Amino acid sequence: MTGIFQQVAGSLPEERPIEETLRNFGSALIRLAMSKEQIALVRVVSMESAKFPELGKRFYELGPKRGEEALAAYLTKQAEKGRLSKEDTHQMAQHLMSMITSGRVRWFVLGFVSSPLSKSALRQHLNSAIQVFMRAYGRIPAK
Repeated sequence: MTGIFQQVAGSLPEERPIEETLRNFGSALIRLAMSKEQIALVRVVSMESAKFPELGKRFYELGPKRGEEALAAYLTKQAEKGRLSKEDTHQMAQHLMSMITSGRVRWFVLGFVSSPLSKSALRQHLNSAIQVFMRAYGRIPAK
């Protein structure tokens, strides 16, 4: 999982424009979420965690939680620089990651829809999530 985590968290450079950084992070997150390996793992963990709760907990701690923490750390730095509102950055990270992996992405991962979104539909989905996030948490630069 470390290599996977680095692929997603490594896309958070501090000095790039926020929207660009979040788009790169979101693209990496979507690629990961929709990869055959990750889909298989999520489905197995989802099925087995009822019988083996420690499995689900461990999966969360090694994967999604680490991504959330990396994103929250990035968001904290951006808030300190005045680029984002100073709110609970862990909740902000959860909001963004939830929007990115929601809808058709989630239904595809869970096997409820059989065909993935097209590249242009995924791009539109990601851009929409980032727009909503920036409307909620972005700071308007002082003039």
